[in-house]
Amino acid sequence: MHEDFEALSLPVLAISPQSEDSHARFASQHQLPFPLLVDADKTVIKAYKVNGPLGLGVRRVTYLISPEGVIIDALQADFRVNEHLRFLKRFIESQAQLNG
Repeated sequence: MHEDFEALSLPVLAISPQSEDSHARFASQHQLPFPLLVDADKTVIKAYKVNGPLGLGVRRVTYLISPEGVIIDALQADFRVNEHLRFLKRFIESQAQLNG
């Protein structure tokens, strides 16, 4: 799906509190074509209010953010990764229809 985002000139980023080494292993294992950002002290995670229950872990949220930095849509689905894929697929399809 990343190629679809590139075709729309939309950057993809991921962020979590794990270390750079952990991110590098994960990105390599899953052949991720986008950056994984480290937020070790959870500054960004807390700003977006996606810290896990009791401060443990991190919620799994996908945000669609405009070039102006405005959140235009979001999906939280902590355990259902496929929900995120469907959410992104619907967005890509809607952009394809708009761009005709």
